[in-house]
Amino acid sequence: MTVPDLELFRCSACQSRFLPGDGPCPRCGGIRLERYAAPGVGTVLAATELEVAQEGWNPPHRLALIEVADAVRLIAAVDGDLPRVGAPVEVRVDGLIYRATAVEPSSRERGEGDSPKAGSAGAPFEPPR
Repeated sequence: MTVPDLELFRCSACQSRFLPGDGPCPRCGGIRLERYAAPGVGTVLAATELEVAQEGWNPPHRLALIEVADAVRLIAAVDGDLPRVGAPVEVRVDGLIYRATAVEPSSRERGEGDSPKAGSAGAPFEPPR
């Protein structure tokens, strides 16, 4: 299975990593940013299902908070069933929307740069300052 890449940015000043966006680094305001590709796989940190969806979306509307490579987090529309916390997902970009699809745990080999599974040992979450 070929996993699509996601485009991420790294700030040259503070080494913060984040999703593409307009403007400077959201952490330090640096303007020297480098683009790099990261595997489009991640781990579900939280998920919800909305029975009354926003106009233009078909209910139920499923959303998930996903951590991808380098601890970058994003919100994605979920295609298929609502994933459980800790489930591995494939993430792809569809226009301006991130979409997630569940993958079989055995089909994904953990590699360097992958985010740890939810609940595993590691540094606790700290929001950027």
